[in-house]
Amino acid sequence: MRWITLIGDESLCLDTIKKIEFYGSISRYEVTGIRNRYCVDYGNDHMFYDYLGDSVGDYDEQDLKIIPFHKPHFIMIVYTSRERMNIVLKQNNFPKGIYVDNGNGHIIPIEELIELEMPLDSL
Repeated sequence: MRWITLIGDESLCLDTIKKIEFYGSISRYEVTGIRNRYCVDYGNDHMFYDYLGDSVGDYDEQDLKIIPFHKPHFIMIVYTSRERMNIVLKQNNFPKGIYVDNGNGHIIPIEELIELEMPLDSL
């Protein structure tokens, strides 16, 4: 499995994700027994959204300077299909004005990630 982290302001939370219509999904649900985890199931693949709150513990001073939010909130997306991730992030109803941490030391605006044609693993 792979992961990325969404970074937004105080309004970024699991409710933000729950409001999205995920095209092609067969079910969406809160994962029982795992706090703050939401699953979007597509049958052959799935995506987990883990709300991390305002925990900046994984970020050093240099990273925090890149993030433009005074009190950033984080949602980690664990996914099984890179192709599906690309489709979801490009949806017209996916949050804009947020940043994405690709897990390889790159934090960029989601609009820039989409413009670069989604090089999640290779930034």
